[in-house]
Amino acid sequence: MADEDVIQFGEELARFGDMLTGELDTELRHDYQSALDAYESARRMVDKLTSADSVSTLIDTLTAGRYSLACARARLTGAPLPERRTPCFFNPQHGPSSTDVVWTPAYGPTRRVPACAQDAARISAGEDPAIRMVRYGEQQVPAWEVGAPNESYLTGFFTASGARAQIMELKMRLKGEGRGQWGTDLGEPKPRRAYD
Repeated sequence: MADEDVIQFGEELARFGDMLTGELDTELRHDYQSALDAYESARRMVDKLTSADSVSTLIDTLTAGRYSLACARARLTGAPLPERRTPCFFNPQHGPSSTDVVWTPAYGPTRRVPACAQDAARISAGEDPAIRMVRYGEQQVPAWEVGAPNESYLTGFFTASGARAQIMELKMRLKGEGRGQWGTDLGEPKPRRAYD
């Protein structure tokens, strides 16, 4: 998953770089360079992952890089700068979340989770969010259904903020060959948390 995330981020940076023409203003150039630096750091780290600490450092680097890229995109289009928030719950590759949404998974209770603007719009329109899919055996499944093998990597995107508590509430009960499902409802919704 780490290797896939780094490759995807590099491709996203390349597509953004193709859009840049002419002289860049100082802030845009700084944000883009920060994103490029994060990508290079992550690329070097991915082959050396040996512990939970090294995974955590890689995740922090990718999260910071995606935020810098989101800022560069906003500067390029003249949009407001994004808030520094927890990554999108449905797929951290989407970058920082922009809002919290109420979402009901196919196998579990309704939850409030952080979402990027595109996934929030999909949910608002009654569509499914663009969920991170991973290979499990011979099929592609939502990343959280794989269970223990991916759990530390996925929850790592949320350890620096109050969203980690929500992710742990959504932790799967493992069953069968390691494949999990959403945990049980924990009762009344908790007060909304502010995210970093």
